[in-house]
Amino acid sequence: MKVCVFAGTFDPFTNGHDFVVSKCLEMFDKVIIAVGVNVDKTPLFSDKVRIDTIKNLYKNEPKVEVDSFSGMLTDYMKNKGVKVTVRGLRDEKDYEYENTMARYNQDMYPEIITVYIPTPATLSHVSSTAIRNIIGSGGDFSNYVPKQILADLKEQLKK
Repeated sequence: MKVCVFAGTFDPFTNGHDFVVSKCLEMFDKVIIAVGVNVDKTPLFSDKVRIDTIKNLYKNEPKVEVDSFSGMLTDYMKNKGVKVTVRGLRDEKDYEYENTMARYNQDMYPEIITVYIPTPATLSHVSSTAIRNIIGSGGDFSNYVPKQILADLKEQLKK
């Protein structure tokens, strides 16, 4: 079985993330969306909300598993017995950063394979950081997250 891990903070999960997952579903038998939990960070959305909204988005897709992890991605992948990690790329800056991370990951887990999936130009500006800034400024972020989870995210922001 061909399995990959698509890991990130996903704060929030964006249309760009959804695009990457859709491409993974074309190439792999199983896609593990691994939500990173970092006790040193204070995300806009709680770990539970991020995990639950992604689960809700893919509730009808049997090839998707949503999980969480803390610590090193390489340790998580070794424990799961998965060798392929997928990273979305928006631009050259992403490539430089991700390529450096891929080298560190390979130092720690020589069997790891990093697959890059470039997003289309229409999504190249979409990032979780920018969306958090839009939310923080009271702006409309509805064009940047999957419609299926928009109501859940807006509800969480009211709390």
